[in-house]
Amino acid sequence: MEEAKANGAPNSVRFGPFEADLCTGELRKNGLKIRVQEQPFQALAALLERPGEMVSREELRKKLWPDETFVDFDTGLNKSIMKIREALDDSADTPRFVETLPRRGYRFIEPVERVGAEHAPLRISSIAVLPLENLSGDKEQEYFADGMTDQLINELGKIGAIRVISRTSVMQYKATRKPLSEVAGKLNVDAVLEGAVLRSGNRVRITAQLVRAATEKHLWAQSYEGDLNDVLALQRSVARGIASEIRIKLTAQEQTILAGARPVNPQAYEAYLKGLFFQNKLTPAALDKSVEFFNQAIELDSAYAEAYAGLSITHCYLGIFGLRPSREAFCKARVAAVKALELDGTLADAYTALGGVKKGYEWDWAAAEALFKRALALNPSSWLAHVWYADVLSKTGRFEEAIKEARQGRELDPVSASSGTVLGIILYRARRFDEAIRACQEALELDPNHLNALWFQAVSEEQKRQFPEAIEKLAKAVSLSDGPLYRALLANAYALTGERVKALSILDQLKTLSKQGCVSPVDMAIVYMGLDDRKSAFQWLEKAYQQRTMRIQELSEPIFDSLRSDPRFPDLMRRIGLSP
Repeated sequence: MEEAKANGAPNSVRFGPFEADLCTGELRKNGLKIRVQEQPFQALAALLERPGEMVSREELRKKLWPDETFVDFDTGLNKSIMKIREALDDSADTPRFVETLPRRGYRFIEPVERVGAEHAPLRISSIAVLPLENLSGDKEQEYFADGMTDQLINELGKIGAIRVISRTSVMQYKATRKPLSEVAGKLNVDAVLEGAVLRSGNRVRITAQLVRAATEKHLWAQSYEGDLNDVLALQRSVARGIASEIRIKLTAQEQTILAGARPVNPQAYEAYLKGLFFQNKLTPAALDKSVEFFNQAIELDSAYAEAYAGLSITHCYLGIFGLRPSREAFCKARVAAVKALELDGTLADAYTALGGVKKGYEWDWAAAEALFKRALALNPSSWLAHVWYADVLSKTGRFEEAIKEARQGRELDPVSASSGTVLGIILYRARRFDEAIRACQEALELDPNHLNALWFQAVSEEQKRQFPEAIEKLAKAVSLSDGPLYRALLANAYALTGERVKALSILDQLKTLSKQGCVSPVDMAIVYMGLDDRKSAFQWLEKAYQQRTMRIQELSEPIFDSLRSDPRFPDLMRRIGLSP
């Protein structure tokens, strides 16, 4: 690659929807960067330098591994080619890009267009908004700086031509002093936006600068100052300034959305930011505080659409996590989302929340899909809309589409265990258990105690009859949370391995907790299913249906496959709107 640069050869090539920069080692698809490790990219570069010609295995060995380096060459090369095909979404059986010539080498078969460096435009197609620095000197104002970061991410996310990294990933770099190039590499972005916010009374000042990741070159810097009631307009000015600097032509819809911003009551805005702050913590106590602050914002400003949307999403979380009865949580979520859309029909979060109600409580899968699509049209970088849409697609059996959405979610949230776990869940539902295990393992490498990653890695291992490994994961989950869900899954695993005494002991514990209303009927069904007591399992599933418990949707998952031959199973599936 350095040789190509030194000789003045074109440093970029295009093929199909892809572009590869042979100097920087970057691969893009439709302008979006695709992560490829160094050795697979070197192998791809070797093929791209001689399109249509065979590149022998020996030539690739010399390029990738010097003579003095000892490696398992066959395994290493095969793995590199496999990684190339994964990146290009190619197939060894029906190749579009890389053709295998058995025992001899490989050939790149797609037409390649060479692009001269002098013609290459400045391309910024992905941005990470790093946590804004709080310049007030008051730690109690951290929620304000974090909330402003959230708001900037949301405003930039409305621009379809750029991919904006989610809050969960960028917040891991709060108060760190790592080189921007390192941060950008981890987040897989072209540029980072860093800055600070200073609030003094009802005045607010935002300073922001855009930095190109590879060179750490400052591309743009600007300061914005105004009254707190004009803060939404200030944030949209930042988004428009960045779009102008990186030469993005905004669509008519984007121009309209980013042009207008109604004034907001300063105290309502402050309460709204506190609502977001506690919503992002996702703990039971924090979600209760989130509801309190969003309601406070609405009391102060009854036309505050964003506050209604935030309130709706929090109520969805309360229903999803079983912290409130489904009817109570989702009905409140519906009322708030509808009100938000009456006030502002361009709010992606409101469409996402209403989609959450449609899928979580009303089981109207077609309506949920339409709402998530609308949310993503308004904010293509909405991580929540992508993963909730992936959930709908997987539960309705459209696994390839679901996996695509989950992978897009992971691109928006690349260093978060949650995104890897979502992909693992979707792969598990698609019965691609090896891939599900790997995705969950990658999530656990980011967070060894991530409960959902432990859950879905364990149930995937069960499907492969790897019971000792599954029991180890579930026992760890129980030790971390002691939640009824993980106890039920552990009891199910014990029952399947013949350890009925242990399973029955956990069942007795769950029966006691169930009298206190602390156990989902689905958990009870999972234990009885493991004990091969179908009558009791279906009784509890019927109870879950009558309560409209969201987790009844787990019937579509592999753990319930043993019930599929029972005539009660397809009847129950049809009643929740899913195909048997």
